[in-house]
Amino acid sequence: MTVRALATGCLLASVISRAEATSFEEYGPGVPVRAAEQLSEAACDVAVDLRGAVATVEVTQRIANSGVKALASVHRFTVPRGAAISGFSVKLGNRVEHAVRVPAAHRSEPIESAGVLGADPAVLSKIGDDEYQILAQPFYPGGELTLTTRYAVIATPRASALRLVLPGRVTAGKLAPCRGTVRVTPGPSATVHAIRIANTVAGNRSTAPFVLEARDVPIDVDLDVASTQPVVWQQSQALPDGTTASLLTVLGPRIKAPIARPVVLLIDSSRSMDLVGRHNVGKVIRALGSALPVGTQLEAILFDRTATRVFGDLRPATADNLAAIETTLAKRGAVNGSDLVRAFTLARQVIESTRGQPMVVVITDGVTGELPDRALIDALASRSSAVDVHAIVLDPARTRSPGAATLRSPVNLYGGAYVEVNTDDLDDALTAIDEWMRPSWLELAFGDHEIPTELRSGAGFTKLIVQRGAPRLALRGHGDATFTLTPRPGPPTIALAALAQPVVTDDRALAVLSTSGRIATNRIAMIAGGGRYDRSVVLPDPPRRAPLPPTTASTIHASAIARTTLERLFREQLHPKAHACYGRALQRNAKLTATVRYKLRMGRGEVTDVQLAASSGDAAFDACLVDAAYLMTPPLPDFAVNSDDQTIANYPLSFAQRADQPVVVLGDADSESPIDIDRVEGGVPDQRQPVNPDTKTPLGGMRPPKSP
Repeated sequence: MTVRALATGCLLASVISRAEATSFEEYGPGVPVRAAEQLSEAACDVAVDLRGAVATVEVTQRIANSGVKALASVHRFTVPRGAAISGFSVKLGNRVEHAVRVPAAHRSEPIESAGVLGADPAVLSKIGDDEYQILAQPFYPGGELTLTTRYAVIATPRASALRLVLPGRVTAGKLAPCRGTVRVTPGPSATVHAIRIANTVAGNRSTAPFVLEARDVPIDVDLDVASTQPVVWQQSQALPDGTTASLLTVLGPRIKAPIARPVVLLIDSSRSMDLVGRHNVGKVIRALGSALPVGTQLEAILFDRTATRVFGDLRPATADNLAAIETTLAKRGAVNGSDLVRAFTLARQVIESTRGQPMVVVITDGVTGELPDRALIDALASRSSAVDVHAIVLDPARTRSPGAATLRSPVNLYGGAYVEVNTDDLDDALTAIDEWMRPSWLELAFGDHEIPTELRSGAGFTKLIVQRGAPRLALRGHGDATFTLTPRPGPPTIALAALAQPVVTDDRALAVLSTSGRIATNRIAMIAGGGRYDRSVVLPDPPRRAPLPPTTASTIHASAIARTTLERLFREQLHPKAHACYGRALQRNAKLTATVRYKLRMGRGEVTDVQLAASSGDAAFDACLVDAAYLMTPPLPDFAVNSDDQTIANYPLSFAQRADQPVVVLGDADSESPIDIDRVEGGVPDQRQPVNPDTKTPLGGMRPPKSP
């Protein structure tokens, strides 16, 4: 069966160009380094050979000197993120001279006699992340050099396509537009449906032309995948040290669009979602509505500490009903608590009365209470073939969902998809929301190698492995049924070596050596064998540019809420309300005394979960104490200081009577973070020694408020 793997047809809203990182300059006797005036790029050609998911890019530049002075050039350029230089050469007349690897830190020595040794034509070195520099000389009047730079890069699987983005280059000066061609050889079980250049179909199904100028050029190769299961390619290359580099490419075929089915939206309205922003939740609701098949019926459930149905029945997924969900959400106050179990239980009531296979879609930040592994599965209490569960997790700032495992549990059992998106990237990510609502392949494993555990329809990923011998791996996972897939050989390539063992690094460069002069041949052999390299030049090199000063910004870590903040929170907000609860409880039971121990989960400005690890035995009193804790308002985190502030706090309170007055004895806040605090640099903010409270200091005499 051939599954049509159409692309979404939507690119990123804007492609950020890195052309400003390129430059073309000249220098020489009496000519300080300046933007090129006399030198110019007479021609530029780019050849992209995409074999499987590995692309080899060859950039050929012909540099000419139309003036009357001998000059040298400095060309700075960028490559795609993650790319690695694989080769460099210079064409002199009819001869092509290939570069050898040399130390990046080397001296330049002026030639004393051209008959002894000529000038080294060019050297290519790394100057930053994905940024490189070529020094080339001499360009005599009327002369020219042709420089060829090769690099390897792994294409990114996305939206049923393989994508490359070639960085733009400055063309306003003396650099010419690059004329390019992309040639594609797909792996097994896949054929090219179309090649898109900047989202416009170009060429045929094997080649396409493009022009590289100031803006980045995205190249998308849309694929048709002849399978209903994931497709796995393996491309391998032996390395000089006896190891083998292997690239594993996993592609998910595009599953047929589902028919209309009942949909239940579970929308988190708790206080921590204020950091996500309800306008962002609204974007997701509207995008979901546009992606649902015609005829879809839906219900929405808003949840925090409680869960409430919006309509009370299933309604058509029309624009008006979607707007009604947003309006109800906007009117609902942001309160503490994120009771996912209650929301899933209410969803079960909705789907029990429906026909067909319903779909439950959770929209949340993943800040949940502490739940058993099967809590959500048991709350939904359905057969695995009867329902799909999709989780859309929205992360504010630098955060990641602390409840990912909890949410993945029903997704893995019932089927569906887990999608986690940073709110800064939401607009771009929503272009692929149609894929989010299709079934995924789950609990993926490639032996002991770390890979994504989930593969959505039309998505994919790559994994580069270096080890002794070719890896014998199998992809394991499940959709509706479990599977074990053995990788099939992808198109052969020799580009993996540069990706596995980079040629040009901070310490190593590529230099084209002089072939003229009596000692040139012996010098080439000596340097290729590891001997000392001093660059032979006609024109002195320009002064090295000073590196950028190191950033003074401090590293941002995750941490618990500061102990002093917890103490103040409990003293000023919890204690008065607990005192009120005790006063009312004494009216029912005049002899009531108790020590309770709170276990509170807090973070992102929300009290997410409240439990009494030790209770009073009085159900009404305990319920009042829980309500009192849920009414606290923890501070919102400052993401400029901490990447997150998830906290578990254990706190005791003792209740007794003294001189016929209710007394609440202050406890000591004992906080711990779900992460391992000992391994967080800096630890918990404002860490102090345990506080020993004065148990003789009561809150007696404090007048309780009218309500908890």
